[in-house]
Amino acid sequence: MTCWYMVIADALLTLTSIVFSLMLRLEISNPGYLFSRYFQSIWPFTILAVIIRPSLFYAAGMYRRIWRYATPRDFMALVGAVLAGSIILLGVTVFVFTPKLIDVFPRSIFIMEAILSILLLGGIRVLIKVSERYSDDINWKKNDILIHKRILIVGAGSNGVNMARELKENPQLGMKPCAFIDDDPKKIGMKTHGIHVFGPLIKLSDIVKKQNIDEVIIAIANAPEQTIKNVQYMCQNVPVAFTTMPSLSSFIENADEWGDITAPSLKLPMSMPDITAEEIKAVVRVMQSRNLSIGSQTLEFERLVAMQANAKYAVAVTNGTSALHLCMIATNIKQDNEVITTPFSFISSANCILFERAKPVFVDIDPVSYNINPKLIEAAITKRTKAILVVHIFGQPADMDTILDIAERYNLVVIEDACEAVGAEYKGKRTGAIARAGAFAFYPNKQMTTGEGACLVTNDEEWAALFRSLRNQGRDKFDGWLNHSRLGYNYRMSEINATLGVVQLKRLDEFLKKRNIVAREYDKALSSFENISPLTIVPTTTRMSWFVYVVRFSPDIDRNYIINEMEKNGIPTRPYFTPIHLQPFYVEQFGFKEGDFPEAEAAGKSIIALPFHTNMKVEEINVVSRALKDVLDGLK
Repeated sequence: MTCWYMVIADALLTLTSIVFSLMLRLEISNPGYLFSRYFQSIWPFTILAVIIRPSLFYAAGMYRRIWRYATPRDFMALVGAVLAGSIILLGVTVFVFTPKLIDVFPRSIFIMEAILSILLLGGIRVLIKVSERYSDDINWKKNDILIHKRILIVGAGSNGVNMARELKENPQLGMKPCAFIDDDPKKIGMKTHGIHVFGPLIKLSDIVKKQNIDEVIIAIANAPEQTIKNVQYMCQNVPVAFTTMPSLSSFIENADEWGDITAPSLKLPMSMPDITAEEIKAVVRVMQSRNLSIGSQTLEFERLVAMQANAKYAVAVTNGTSALHLCMIATNIKQDNEVITTPFSFISSANCILFERAKPVFVDIDPVSYNINPKLIEAAITKRTKAILVVHIFGQPADMDTILDIAERYNLVVIEDACEAVGAEYKGKRTGAIARAGAFAFYPNKQMTTGEGACLVTNDEEWAALFRSLRNQGRDKFDGWLNHSRLGYNYRMSEINATLGVVQLKRLDEFLKKRNIVAREYDKALSSFENISPLTIVPTTTRMSWFVYVVRFSPDIDRNYIINEMEKNGIPTRPYFTPIHLQPFYVEQFGFKEGDFPEAEAAGKSIIALPFHTNMKVEEINVVSRALKDVLDGLK
């Protein structure tokens, strides 16, 4: 993209070069005299010059360069653009402005002006190369990063020098390049980038000991294999930890292009958080502040969570399990009470009920959305029932209007487990605070992350105050530090987690859009597959918040076989979910058995989650789909 400020700078520097050229050539020391005597005559030339130079730079792509990474070729292109401009200016002067300018504008000035333009316009780009920074950059040197490893680099060639430069510019890696070792006699005894070059290689053991080296990086990827093995053998004998840089050919050995990369070499992650320099800088700032608990970042995080959920209050806690536990306490769940929930979920949505010695009463799921089936809830209500704990599975909201209507008729409290559904919308309403309270969780595989952490949202002021007390060892608002009004818990979120959440929440809409694109690409890639069904988005879901991308196989396909075969091909997958009522503890405690909740059990036997994250590439999706097709074809 053209940078307007660079265009203006180039125009001003062109004008400056014309002025200095005239002053030098005509031996004029007074700029005022120069302007009064000459510029009245040569102003057409000056205007043309300040237009021609930036125009040719634009045509040559100068304004599309990232000059911090500029190469000699980039600067040669700049020189060529300046010279081309001088030739055009000379031609226009000779054939258009002559003889008007010939008496006051000697032609030697064209040479001087071109030289000055190269120096000035090229010089500003040299300064940019040295000093250019972007908003995502971090000046690690100002962050007092502790360097804990002294590094010896084997090979003072381009690979080794580039490695040293990267380590010096990225102290967050915790490595300091202290020395090179090389066999080249021309390099031994010299310095490069301020680092001594020792040698020959046979002295590696002595150099490691004298320089107190903690780790060796072998950066001679193109050396004979036996040479690399010899260096590795010497490192083992010292002994000292070592790493060998792979050669470029090892990356492309079996792949002419990305699309032909075999699945095992790709090593796809199952999920991956989207962390940028902004998150890292925010965490560093908190670390430098020394205020690591119950501070401004937690308050800001809670404000942003409440805003995104359209709720009045938000309370940050350690994780989704603790958030749901506090909801059970606020609901006044006691021993022998019952809470209706779904068996098709992560186990904490039922465990939180057991924490208060109450009984989870499971209701089977809807076979399309996989959420709790509202049509079956009423039959499960007894005199002991106090609440309904709804789980928005996979980021798709449950049918809240029907559930709330049932709860109102039976005087039940509804809690939303929205741990997988931050930002999702049900009929235009954000999940979380549709019911009495809700919980979002921010584990690293979620749509956004705080590392570990969660947040409660509610429109009930009393519940919000209770949540804050319960998470902080039972302290009330006006209690002293060691005074506790009630039984509480250590469920506080740290400032480090909160500040990570602040940055991530500001990017939540971006995350959800990107994840929706990835899901759509998966839908396209799998559209022709037989015996496989992606998740159906039901009409009441007006905004899907993709937590994972799941597919369901027909009943005759062994889901576990698919998982094992995909793993052999380097593609991780996960079963979602083993129904809670069939988990060993629940079978032992409550006597559940297969057949109790057939829809949940059928889903649990046939659904897997495929690799999925915010920045997943189409090429990666194609690798997954090809591997899945190969596995399915092998079943025929």
